[in-house]
Amino acid sequence: MKTIKNISIICLILGLVVFAACTPIDEFNKYKEGGDIVYPAKVDSVIVHPGKNRIQLAMVLGSDPTVNKITAFWKNRQDSTEVMFSRTKANDTIDLLIENLQEGVYNFQLYTFDTFGNQSVVKDVSGTVFGNTFQNSIFNRQIESATCGIIKWGMPISTMIGVEVKYINELDEEQTIVVANQDQTTTLEGIKAGTSFEYRTLHVPDTKSIDTFYTAFKTETIKTIELKTGDYEVVSEHNTPHGWMPNKGHKREVTKISDYQYSYILSTDAGNAVPMLINVDPVTLKTSVDLQEIGNFGAPWYMTAESIESDDNFISYCDGIISVRLHIDNLDRSNLWGDFTVAVKLQD
Repeated sequence: MKTIKNISIICLILGLVVFAACTPIDEFNKYKEGGDIVYPAKVDSVIVHPGKNRIQLAMVLGSDPTVNKITAFWKNRQDSTEVMFSRTKANDTIDLLIENLQEGVYNFQLYTFDTFGNQSVVKDVSGTVFGNTFQNSIFNRQIESATCGIIKWGMPISTMIGVEVKYINELDEEQTIVVANQDQTTTLEGIKAGTSFEYRTLHVPDTKSIDTFYTAFKTETIKTIELKTGDYEVVSEHNTPHGWMPNKGHKREVTKISDYQYSYILSTDAGNAVPMLINVDPVTLKTSVDLQEIGNFGAPWYMTAESIESDDNFISYCDGIISVRLHIDNLDRSNLWGDFTVAVKLQD
């Protein structure tokens, strides 16, 4: 009985083997759910470039030569886009720009497809989209001073990449320069006197950002140094043998009478020294001295001074300098003395 049962089992196995040998392989495949599954190579790596209401994904592909399409899903697969391409080398980088996005953090699911329509496994990547919130948070780089065409800047913050400055030069031409973060001072070459400049600051939320954010333009007035009553230092040299004449490094007290007239005592040794009056032309800013007595050293040394034509006759509100070229003589104008420049600079 046991022998008959064993013979039956053996016959059943042999029958199945014969059936399998006589049945085409396709008959088996139809019992396999979906047949063989082929996965093309997924995206190898992704560099995320944030932007203003958009984002760019720089996707590095693997070596699979059959991959020709990438589809990106986001918002729980509610939104998607795709890019088609042709492989040109082993590791292409494919840029996918996704626009019209709201500000916020996004999670993207990336799938590659090959020329046979097969889909890869997912590649997940996250990125941030910037917009009005970031725009409203940025501000201009601080200006510490803007005097006579020279701007001194405060320290930049991490998101700043530069400052754009516009001004009008002496030829009435608009000039535009970009100030780098490392620049602490900027000279507005040839800026037209009496004009202002405008500037705005450039920001990026991330070093990989594809967009630059700008503050609104702000107008700033170029300031000048106020020449006022106080201590001035002589910055000119003379060639006379007389030690009482003002020489480089000497100090003088200058009195401001008005915006266009100043005075100081040329000599410090004269017994009855008289202040010398310097006039300033309000249009040309040229200085001049009318013929005047400046000191009594005893007869016949009654000293006089008056200005003579020279490029040294000027006032500089940018440098804090008052300069005048003088002819010094005695009272009878016997041409006993000579000519020299007196230039004094306001002390800080």
